[in-house]
Amino acid sequence: MAYKLVCIDCLQEHDSSKYRLLCESCNGLLDTKYDSIKPEKDPILSDGKGIARYLAILPINNPSNLITMGEGDTPIVQLNHIAKLLKLPNLFSKLEYLNPTGSFKDRGNAVQVSVLKDLGITEIADPTGGNAGHSFAAYCARAGIKFHGFANKDGLSQSKIQAIMLHGTHMHWVDNTREARVEEANRFSEEAGIPRVNYALNIYFIEGLKVMAYEIAEQMTPLPDHIIVPSGNGSIIHGLWKGFSEMLENGRIPKIPQLHAAQTEETQPIVAAFEGLKWTPKLGKALSIANGVGVPEPPRLKTLLEIFQASGGMPIAVPEPKISAWQRKLAETEGIFIEPTSALVFGALERLIHIEAIKTTDRVLLPLTGFGAKEPIP
Repeated sequence: MAYKLVCIDCLQEHDSSKYRLLCESCNGLLDTKYDSIKPEKDPILSDGKGIARYLAILPINNPSNLITMGEGDTPIVQLNHIAKLLKLPNLFSKLEYLNPTGSFKDRGNAVQVSVLKDLGITEIADPTGGNAGHSFAAYCARAGIKFHGFANKDGLSQSKIQAIMLHGTHMHWVDNTREARVEEANRFSEEAGIPRVNYALNIYFIEGLKVMAYEIAEQMTPLPDHIIVPSGNGSIIHGLWKGFSEMLENGRIPKIPQLHAAQTEETQPIVAAFEGLKWTPKLGKALSIANGVGVPEPPRLKTLLEIFQASGGMPIAVPEPKISAWQRKLAETEGIFIEPTSALVFGALERLIHIEAIKTTDRVLLPLTGFGAKEPIP
């Protein structure tokens, strides 16, 4: 659909003719603004598959540039054994790890890479690693886009780095710090004159995640009262909020679920900000086994706090021992094998029940974001 990019700080509008991460006037973060849809016209296709059904609400100008591997349409499964354990009869999971590369990141990257294709971009650079890097490399390969990935030398043996390499990524090896990866990627991007992806700033990626909200609305009647997701940058929370807000505005749903974020005790900037506390990250690398949410400075923190206030949700810090314990409990009782980062949501759920933020009669949905075999078993 035709769209513009709008600065969330100065409200300056930018057209969609180039790849943008920041406002060209004030360097602020961007959001999307779509052309209006006639109320009598349903933008969702009834006969499509995956995100292709939702092209009319995504920032892709030319539908022929959609890069897809069948992401989306992930099933919702009731967790009967965990429900009995927690005395919460209406407990459900959405199996996001069934996306093509084994994580929810495929939703965002399908849209992000489609935007790159839409804009005629044939070469891109970014620090790479983890589920995001694996997913992005896969979609770039499918789109025929040359991806320059910047990774730490000590990560060569990691399975996700190996997967990134397998997709034909042009690897650039740097010193063993995140700062070194970012610095080298920025330098290369500037010198080579090619764009650099930045997941923390990227609104295209978040737009891809809002489709999850549309799927939930179609799969669950009534809607869940609560949704809990693992949060580093907070992209899932933001994407769900955008999707549910659009549906509320056009009358597709009667309410928005309460949206909750799960963080580790080690890295909890969202929790601290919500509670009005000062939080300082530890020196060196984060050590939690839930390494997918080790983000010390989420750039859209203000937006996340506004979402919690508007939806009635909250962020929760989960103690480290709870992460592996819940990962194992889910595998033993429900047969579902997820990454430690995904298991955070069960620790957060347990806490929300304890403080009576979630009642035994409430309907709760837990998106399970990453497949367990992608990380070493703790």
